[in-house]
Amino acid sequence: MKASRVYAVVAAVACAVVSTGFAQRMAGGGPRDLCSADLAKIFGNNQAFTATANISVADAQRGSPMEMEAAYAFLKGNLRTDIDMTSMKGSQMPPQAAAQMKQMGMDRAVNIYRSDKKVMYLMYPGMKSYAEMTASQTTTDKPEPKEPKIDVTQIGKDTVDGHPCVENKLTFTADDGSKHEVLAWQATDLNNFPIKTEMQAAGSTITTHFSNIKLSAPDASLFDPPSGYTKYGSIQEMMMANMQRMMPPGAGPHGGGNY
Repeated sequence: MKASRVYAVVAAVACAVVSTGFAQRMAGGGPRDLCSADLAKIFGNNQAFTATANISVADAQRGSPMEMEAAYAFLKGNLRTDIDMTSMKGSQMPPQAAAQMKQMGMDRAVNIYRSDKKVMYLMYPGMKSYAEMTASQTTTDKPEPKEPKIDVTQIGKDTVDGHPCVENKLTFTADDGSKHEVLAWQATDLNNFPIKTEMQAAGSTITTHFSNIKLSAPDASLFDPPSGYTKYGSIQEMMMANMQRMMPPGAGPHGGGNY
């Protein structure tokens, strides 16, 4: 499998888990589209927690769902997700992808969204590199949007993993009238923490199921890139640098490398 294809798979999956699927909005409009109000409504009154998320991305046209596990850390609107890319499974993942990702230093991906700085970091510990993305990179000609209007509609009550839950439909309405809906099973015995969420994005159904939930504050240092990592201004720049690092000496862009 060509390296460029692996990069595409990794980038798509990494984006799929940010903020319980809200990365679809990130990809379309930049980090500022992911408002702190979104996170507050999804995670209730919980300003600090750690949890494990089992995530399924299902598309009826692509066979079995893509499944993965991510570690979540949340602190006052700042969100971090750690993904073991080699644990992913599903019809969209080529069988040799795990070995390829490990070879390229992309077997672990870390996404950090800093709501206080309106910036997102995509890090690869195996590459000791990260890309920093800000709203100005993609929306320089657009005014700062207002936080969306959020309506909460109770659909019913349920029990998930032994926790009594209220099933709510959260409807986010942007300035332009566009709407985005999320179903959330919020546990009443966990300060309305959403044990399960479900949403539609780009023709896929993204379901997130949380476990190992701890309503305590993670270390604040988790939300900053390590000082020894190389910083890049975009994902593309970081990927190109890694591809060049992997090329045999003298290969170069026109040297016949299979990338």
